[in-house]
Amino acid sequence: MKKTVFFILCGLFLPGFLHAADCALKEYQERDLGYSQTTVLSSKAQETAAFQPEATKLIVVDATPVDPGHVEWVNTYSITGSKKQWETNGRRVKRKFLREHGFETQANIGIFKGFDFGVTQGFAYLLDKESYDDETGGEADGPHRGHGLTDLVLNARWRFYQSQDETFRVAYVPSITIPTGRRSNLDHLGPSQGYVSLGNVLAVTKDIRRWTMSGNVGYDIPIAHKARRENDAGTMTLAAGAGYHVLNWLKPQVEVIYNHHFEQSGKGSKLVTVVLGAIIPVNDHLRFDVGCVQDIAGSGTDQTTSGVFKFVLLT
Repeated sequence: MKKTVFFILCGLFLPGFLHAADCALKEYQERDLGYSQTTVLSSKAQETAAFQPEATKLIVVDATPVDPGHVEWVNTYSITGSKKQWETNGRRVKRKFLREHGFETQANIGIFKGFDFGVTQGFAYLLDKESYDDETGGEADGPHRGHGLTDLVLNARWRFYQSQDETFRVAYVPSITIPTGRRSNLDHLGPSQGYVSLGNVLAVTKDIRRWTMSGNVGYDIPIAHKARRENDAGTMTLAAGAGYHVLNWLKPQVEVIYNHHFEQSGKGSKLVTVVLGAIIPVNDHLRFDVGCVQDIAGSGTDQTTSGVFKFVLLT
């Protein structure tokens, strides 16, 4: 009788006991798994937070404004030379020697979150042994040397979209070029374009771990009488650039730029340029940018090679 009662009680309570034990085991496993996942996610978050790629490109515009209350001061020296040019049919021919030394300073000031303002001014030394006098319709030999201030450029950068993890950004970058620089005349060459122009650029930037990529599409519009702007009808620009942080302080960079210059009458010109270089962030307040800019294909324009050196201070 006692054995019967014992087996009956075991039959009644054992399933409940086993079910309770199974639930406790599952709860423990879920809690342990959740802890492991949280640990992994926390580790990944710490890794992401520990390193953020430097979004700056050499020529391509990135969609990353300067933080509010901070200033980015970019000082640039460039040297450009040419002994070749492309005719309108794309055939490359010789031209007389061209060389330009350019010095430029740019201050980008963070106004509020997602918006900064920039001011650019420069100085250039020019040598062009194939220049012609515009006042005689390009028939007479013109001055071959000159120097002076370049035009003043004012620009803004408005980041109007940013993903939740801040790795994808889109910005609108308007600019205005004011002809404050020295113009060419019968006595000397000048770096000023001689008229006002408005620039519009849509910039996109994407960061993937140590990779950072940017793309641009833009159009520069001349604001002047046809004779003053020398038949210029605007320039369309398509550009893309990518860099990878081999080291935290070294990011090799490659960029490809396409420019199509339109004219009111005539074929205008086309140019494809490749940029190779490196971004070198020394610390949070100092950066060096170096690169080579090489034209590789075109029509109706000079083929140039440039060296670019930038010294950047950040507050």
